[in-house]
Amino acid sequence: MSGPAHIRRAAWRALLHHAADVARASRLEAIGWLLGFFVGDEPHVVDAVPATRYKHQSRYGAVADPREEADLAVQYPRNVGIVGIYHSHPFRNETRHAIFHSATDDETLKSRASLRENYLSVVTDGHSAECFVLRGGRPAEVSPSIEEDLPVAEHLRKYVASVSPAFSLSLARADAAGIVAALERAVSADLDRALRKASVSKGLVALAGLDSGATRNRLLIAPSDGRQGVRLSLRIEPAVFVAERDDESVLRAMRNEILDDALFLLWRGFDAAAVDLAGVSRFEANLGTLRVQETRPLPRKVYRPPERGTVLRRRA
Repeated sequence: MSGPAHIRRAAWRALLHHAADVARASRLEAIGWLLGFFVGDEPHVVDAVPATRYKHQSRYGAVADPREEADLAVQYPRNVGIVGIYHSHPFRNETRHAIFHSATDDETLKSRASLRENYLSVVTDGHSAECFVLRGGRPAEVSPSIEEDLPVAEHLRKYVASVSPAFSLSLARADAAGIVAALERAVSADLDRALRKASVSKGLVALAGLDSGATRNRLLIAPSDGRQGVRLSLRIEPAVFVAERDDESVLRAMRNEILDDALFLLWRGFDAAAVDLAGVSRFEANLGTLRVQETRPLPRKVYRPPERGTVLRRRA
C-alpha cells in the first residue's frame, strides 16, 4: 500500500463528476459521503454517495441535512460505512487555487476525527481533488492511492451470529421513550453477560444465553396493578466485518452490532415518539426484520417493515 488513504477509482470519479455536474447546473457547492472501511488507521474508500438534502447550500458553502447522513450510516454493518466526507469549491475559474481546506472545513474535520481517527476530507473543484486528515490537531494533506478495486473480503473478515433473546420487565408507569431506555439497559446487560462465555470459531460467534426460541421481532406492553409489563422478543442474525483477527475485537464488534440492531428495530418498528400509552390496556408492535445482504461494493443492511404493524387496545 502506497499511502494512508486508499480510494477505489470508481469512487474517485463519482465524486469528481458529482461536483462538476452540480457546478454546471447551479454553480453551488456539492457535498457527499465517502463509504468504505478502515484497516488500522488507513481509510479505504470504495464508494461516494452525493447528498440530496441540504440545510444550506450556496456557492461558497453548504451544510448537508444531518438526517440524511444518519439514515445512510445505519444502512451498513459494523466497521463498514462512512469513512469521510467530500465537498466542492465550484469557483475554479475565479482563482488559481480553488482547492484548499478552509477554516470551516478544518472545524468539520476536527469534529469528525474526534469520533474516528483519520476520518477523510476530500476537496474537489470537479476536475481534480485533494485529501486531508487530521494530524496534531491540524488538517494535513495526504496523497491517496487510487486503486481499481478494493474488495471488502480481501481486507475484512466477516463474522456472523444468530441470537433470539427475550426480555421481560416490570416497570413503574413510563412513557414509550422511557420503556425503550429501560429495554436498552436490559439488552446491554444481557449482552455483557453473554460475552463472558462467548466463543469465536471459523467466522461464527456463539453467544450463550441468548436463545429464547423467538421467531419474530415483537414488543408487548400490558399495564397491570399500576405497573407496565414489558416483553421484547427478538430474532437477529447480525454480521460484522473486522480487520483485526483477535477474538476480543470480534466480540466487541458483535456486541455493539446486536445492541445497534435491537435499538434500530425498536425505534423503527415502535416509533416511541408517536406512541401515547395513556389509557392503553394492551399494546403490541411487530418490529419488522433486519438482514445483512452481500451487495457490491459494500454489504448493506436491509430493513423490511412488518405486514401488520401495531395493535393498540384502550380501556373501555
